[in-house]
Amino acid sequence: PRPFTELAIFGAFKGAELASVIGGCIVHPIYRFYLLSKLTPENTTNNSTKIIRNKCRRIQGRFLIGGLVLGPLVALAYAKLASWTEKDAKEKCYKIRCSEVTMSLDRAVFAFGFIGWYWKRFQGAVDGVNIAIAYSVLDNKLLKKYTHPLLVDKVKPEERLSSAEEGENSKTALKRFIAAKQKQLIEEHSGNNTEVKHNSNAN
Repeated sequence: PRPFTELAIFGAFKGAELASVIGGCIVHPIYRFYLLSKLTPENTTNNSTKIIRNKCRRIQGRFLIGGLVLGPLVALAYAKLASWTEKDAKEKCYKIRCSEVTMSLDRAVFAFGFIGWYWKRFQGAVDGVNIAIAYSVLDNKLLKKYTHPLLVDKVKPEERLSSAEEGENSKTALKRFIAAKQKQLIEEHSGNNTEVKHNSNAN
């Protein structure tokens, strides 16, 4: 019902995923290596490695926060620059929902990200998101070919509607059909009441 809100949520997921990969898999190890290389015997303590690790983990957490903030803004800005109407946004949202790869990735990211957040807040959430991305890639490239899922979609790909507009038309037609049936039942019920009342008066 609110396609642009759905697009913003989708942007938040993609922003979080991209920021987690950049912050946790690229910036963190590079910056950590840089700080470790700067250590000298004079300024090294027993906690130096731990301090550097925590500092790098804080940075990856900030990347995640930035991705969650910028993701929706970028998604909505793109929709505005592309001059998407509400109908266009609905079509895009429908395609996103029908993408098994996208939906399975986002669900895994939400689950593992929440576990990571519960463990170490945003720093841990980055680890959870990256684990979810790695698992999703493994699942789509390897596991899906040799295993059978426990839960399957009730609506098969060949049974899906071709577009969001077709779905709305079907819903409208169904509503008209239900309204007509309700009207018919009301009229029949009113007719029966009138007939009973007429028979009572005759007696």
